Amino acid sequence: MVTSFKQRRYFVLFNRLVKVVFFIFLYCLASLPVFAQNSFFNPEPLLKQASLALEQGNFLEALDNYELIYSYSKDRDIRARALVRQGDIYALFLERKQEAKQLYRQAIYEFPKSLELKNAYFNLAMLSYEDFDLENAEKHFKLFIQLFPQDIRVYTAKYMLERIDREKKEQLPEEKKSSAPALVSQQQEPVIRVLLAKEENLELDFKQEIQLFQGKLARGRHVFEFKNHALWVDGNKESKVFSTKGLGGFVWQGKEYTGEITVLAKEGKLWLINVLPLETYLEGVVSKEMSPSWPLAALQSQAVAARTYAYYLYLKSEDRDYDLSSTTASQVYGGKSKNNQVEKAVKSTRGEILTYENKPILAYFHAHSGGMLEKSSNVWKVDFPYFLIKKDPFSPEIKREEWQLKIQKENIEKVLRSKGFALGSIQEIQVGDISPSGRIINLKIVASKAKVVLASNSFRLWLGPRDIKSTLAEIKWQGDGLWIRGRGYGHGVGLSQWGAYALAKEGKSYRDILAFYYPQTRLKVVY
Repeated sequence: MVTSFKQRRYFVLFNRLVKVVFFIFLYCLASLPVFAQNSFFNPEPLLKQASLALEQGNFLEALDNYELIYSYSKDRDIRARALVRQGDIYALFLERKQEAKQLYRQAIYEFPKSLELKNAYFNLAMLSYEDFDLENAEKHFKLFIQLFPQDIRVYTAKYMLERIDREKKEQLPEEKKSSAPALVSQQQEPVIRVLLAKEENLELDFKQEIQLFQGKLARGRHVFEFKNHALWVDGNKESKVFSTKGLGGFVWQGKEYTGEITVLAKEGKLWLINVLPLETYLEGVVSKEMSPSWPLAALQSQAVAARTYAYYLYLKSEDRDYDLSSTTASQVYGGKSKNNQVEKAVKSTRGEILTYENKPILAYFHAHSGGMLEKSSNVWKVDFPYFLIKKDPFSPEIKREEWQLKIQKENIEKVLRSKGFALGSIQEIQVGDISPSGRIINLKIVASKAKVVLASNSFRLWLGPRDIKSTLAEIKWQGDGLWIRGRGYGHGVGLSQWGAYALAKEGKSYRDILAFYYPQTRLKVVY
């Protein structure tokens, strides 16, 4: 089968349709009531958390949430939904089509009568078609039409069946089959949408007259409010979207920002979104993620890692309202940078990203490895070949990050209840699996009502990553709480910022630093 321009355009349009429908499902299903659960587990908090994680581009954390929901919910439809959502994430955001197909098949096998299988049948059919498996594509399109005749995608499914029928008759030679290129170089710098806040009221200060898509707004301070289900500006009712035009800039909460803004009235709040060129955005990231006083090579390595991460999410967020948040949920962004060293680091690496097999990587980074790097599958259960377990002597060489703390039992129980686990009185917390790096992979929590196994990274994030700084730790249950002693700061995957500092001090280039922390990757200029 020859992949023509029209066919590639079709796949692009299809992927957009699937993503839109997927997020509509997430939004609607997050508010549905839950029945027939384990007495100790209510999946609603994790369903909401998974939806928020996807909105923010934290695909691997969303996978962890859905896996917990599948493991501990008794409701068959919710368990089916959790499997299907995992398949959607693998297919749409991680480009792991075989894993997605396996999850869809598992959901269909385990829950054949569930109404949550729409995406499973439809996406399994589309993935089979993209793999030139016309028999399975035809089979699942027919089942989709039969089982879900009222779904809006039935017309697409019927069209695809006609297409499959024509292609089966044509019997095109195998050697003519091809797919679109993995990574198309972009000639223009992307424009990034950064979520700054979700508030009921905003005060924005414009330094000059602001051009709007309809009319103008005078320079100075303006008040934005969400009331009566609408957006109001200076006491005047507006539409649900307010957008500036041009790179005038603005001040919010004492910080100066470059670029345009969009204010959305959504979900009872005002969403403040900064819209600006990627390179300008990076200057505001690097100056917050690293000290501007650090060596240039360290800042350059941070610029490339942050650009790669932002570019990956940019490619995956076309059908979302924003690409990244301005907090550690994505990467920290502090508005306009006024540091020459940071600007030099960004400009000298302009357009460079890290790739694997000609595709952008998920360029995770963290503060301090504690002397050992971790592979991603021991943190989020998804393996990427460019994250390896290996010694990192450079991070502790420049800074010894060692810490200890005790968390009271009552605090742990409270946090777990907020996540849907009403376990009763915790009797013990035990170490489960341990990575060869020394990191704890999971924890076994024994309580009066139930026993559960949690990924240690989820436990760390829930209890507070500023307190439990890493999972490279030892734990001891003392009856009234958990005593933890560890080293490092962060998940240990990808670039260690303190390690980059040490390598740069030794005279290594940013290319050397990136090659150490992201092995098997290549640098590529994409614009």
